[in-house]
Amino acid sequence: MAESHDEAREAMAGLILVARPLWPALRRVGDLLSRRGYSVETAGSWRALLAEPGRRAGLAAVLLGEYGAVAEEEEILRRFRAADGTGIPVFLIGGQSAVRWTRRFREAGADMVFAADLPEEEIFDRAQPLLAYGEMYRNAVLAGRELSDLAMLDGLTGLPDRRRFSLDLDRCSETARRIGRPLSCIVTDIDDLRRVNEDHGSEVGDSVIRQFGGVLVRAKRRYDTVARLGGDEFAWLLLGVGRDEALRVAERAQRLVSASVFNGIHAPVRVTGTFGVATLSPGGEWNAQALVENADRALYWGKESGKNMVRFYPPEKEVADA
Repeated sequence: MAESHDEAREAMAGLILVARPLWPALRRVGDLLSRRGYSVETAGSWRALLAEPGRRAGLAAVLLGEYGAVAEEEEILRRFRAADGTGIPVFLIGGQSAVRWTRRFREAGADMVFAADLPEEEIFDRAQPLLAYGEMYRNAVLAGRELSDLAMLDGLTGLPDRRRFSLDLDRCSETARRIGRPLSCIVTDIDDLRRVNEDHGSEVGDSVIRQFGGVLVRAKRRYDTVARLGGDEFAWLLLGVGRDEALRVAERAQRLVSASVFNGIHAPVRVTGTFGVATLSPGGEWNAQALVENADRALYWGKESGKNMVRFYPPEKEVADA
């Protein structure tokens, strides 16, 4: 039987669930998404997130209208994330009280929180990279290939390995190019790991690599890719993030590493990390492999400059955020 027009459109662009659209901005964003080719479905309650688990496979994103019952809203978000809602972007729109509770909502499972007085075009523009990610996730699920099943994982850290990173790099590069957003890459490694191995043994060295990866995972956004490339070298992809924001992210991760105490066998271990950053920007030369190579050059520049720092490459080229 031939699929209906509605089914074909949903298969192409994905379903957006708009739950409790109390705020006019939420309805306007829903209308805008519909005009952009998404299938938009409205529900009167956030509890629609928990109904019909089979429907989650077709969701490209969720938009929620905040209604003031923060504890109840947090619980629904947590239950949604725990029930196979991991890769589906969740956007929350509300008043200033919702903005004040941004941290709580994000910890519960929301990806972004928007003030209801923002123009719908601005909300859409800021949400676009995550919407693209939601499409990639949805397509994998509908093809019967859960991202967790596809993952090629590193045996030491449990993070994606170099092969998986290459696949994610191609996917993120094509998505960023198509939607006209920047793509940044951070390459980092542990300063003087050889000394840790010599002083404490290779078992502790492996443990430090594992814990270093854990710090990066805590620093990243939910939908970023952090992979172990090999040894103590890690790479991090940031879809929709330009030069300045990527530098801030790397600097925050560098501080987190420096402030961390890593568990050794007999004594705690402290290490630092050097971070190299590079960015592809819309309108410029677009080469995903060159992006990683430039981040790697920035890393080695930082090593030669004294370690425990963040560097951007190429240094002479100012790349503005899109």
